[in-house]
Amino acid sequence: MRPPPGTVICAWADLQATGTVLYRQDGFEGFVILDDYLPRGYVDACPHNGMPLGGDQEESDYQTREQDVIICRWHGASFLKDSGLCIGGPCAGEHLTPWPVERRGDEVVTV
Repeated sequence: MRPPPGTVICAWADLQATGTVLYRQDGFEGFVILDDYLPRGYVDACPHNGMPLGGDQEESDYQTREQDVIICRWHGASFLKDSGLCIGGPCAGEHLTPWPVERRGDEVVTV
């Protein structure tokens, strides 16, 4: 179940420091990435197979080294950060499921 609106996901400084923050609670798995100073949230499930994008790692960087796209560690699918559109890999043309988040002061929260 998705967390209710206003749930604090992380501190803004933590997202700035790492570029990606995972959120797992009560059966919901999501992640927030930093995209040109905007937080963007997605459900942590590849449209190709439903698996978490970070593979089987507890903590993972969901972006390429250049931090220009989101990457699925299972099969190498790549997704645009601003829309979740898959631009390469086995699910090309499909989208990640958006998870609305925003910055409120020093925190990133659900909307």
